[in-house]
Order: sequence, then structure tokens, then C-alpha cells
Amino acid sequence: MATELCQYCGADLDAVPPRLETGYLYGVECSACPPARRTSVILARPVRVEALACPGCGIRIAPADAHPDVLVVKELTYEVCVACGERCGVAAVRKLRDVSNGTM
Repeated sequence: MATELCQYCGADLDAVPPRLETGYLYGVECSACPPARRTSVILARPVRVEALACPGCGIRIAPADAHPDVLVVKELTYEVCVACGERCGVAAVRKLRDVSNGTM
């Protein structure tokens, strides 16, 4: 467990262990965005997705797991406080794709 107390409500996570929830992070650098506005962004999704939309220009990026603009895909297992329902820690991280050379 990442912590002993929930950072949001102070619940004792040893007394009432958190439940686990899976989510996905996609690290994107959109090549369609103009160079002056191009940035790296992390897009969080509750489930694994087939396609993403660039928040800068709106272009469809697919397939999300293999597109050259998607540099990182990670599966995260979050600890969710039973008392308040907030994500209060990360129990595990699994890299599904990483072509960022350690930049994301």
C-alpha cells in the first residue's frame, strides 16, 4: 500500500484497505499540431481505448496503442479509498509501450 492514511479524508487505510481500480495513461506528442503549439500531454482514460483525440488540434490518433504520436501507454492500478472514493495511491504500474526514450 502506498500510504497509511487517505490524503483526502484521513481514513485509516490499514483498518479499511482500499479497493483497487485500473486506469490507463497515454503520453502523446501530436505531429499534426503546429510546432509552436506542440507539447507532450498525458491523457488519462478509465479503460484501454482504440483511439484518442489530440486536445490541441482535435485530430484522431489511432490506433492508440501503436500510433507514432503515442509515445507511452501505461496501465496503472490505483488504490481507491473506500471511505471517500478518491484515488489515494498507485499500487502498480505496467508499461505497455514506451518509445519516449525515458522522457515521459
